[in-house]
Amino acid sequence: MNATQALILGFKPVELYTLIGIVLGPIVAVGISLVFEARRRLRDLRSQTMRMLVSTRHLAADPAYMTAINMIPIDFNNNRKVMSAWHAYMDVTRYPAPLGSEAEKSDDMRSKQTKLIFEVLKCLGYNLSETDIQATAYAADGFIRRDNMMLEGWLAWPRIAAALEYQNAHLINPNNSDEP
Repeated sequence: MNATQALILGFKPVELYTLIGIVLGPIVAVGISLVFEARRRLRDLRSQTMRMLVSTRHLAADPAYMTAINMIPIDFNNNRKVMSAWHAYMDVTRYPAPLGSEAEKSDDMRSKQTKLIFEVLKCLGYNLSETDIQATAYAADGFIRRDNMMLEGWLAWPRIAAALEYQNAHLINPNNSDEP
C-alpha cells in the first residue's frame, strides 16, 4: 500500500475528507446563515429606530420620537460615535433651561439632535448632511394647528371641571357663594 492509500481510522484520505465535508458542511452553512440573519435583524431594528427618529425629529413630544431616542442605546450600543452623540443629546435634554437662556438651550438641543441623527444615518450608510437634517424636517401647518388645539383643550379640562363642580355645588346648595 502506498502513502496516498494509507488508511486513517479505516478510511482512505479522500473518503475521510468527504465524510468530514458531509458532516461539517451543513453545520458551517447553518452557522453562516445565523450570523447573516442576526446582522440583517440588527440592521432592520436600527432602520426602524432611524425612521422613527428622522420622521418625528421636529415633534419631540411625539411618542414615536421618544421611543426612538430610548431605543438608541439598545440598537446602537456598539457604535461609539452614535452613543457619544446620544449621551450629548441626553445631557442637554435632561434638565430645564435656566431662566433667560431658553433660546440658547433650544439651539443647543437642536444642534445635538442633528448630530445624533447624522451619526445614526452615517452608521446605516446613508449620506445626508447635518444641514439637510436640520433644514428638511416637515410638519404640515394643519397638523401643528390641530396639535396645538388639542393641547389647549387638555389645558382647559381642569377649568371645565372646576366650573362644573361649581355649578353642581350651586344646584345642590343655591346659597353657596364659593367662586371656582
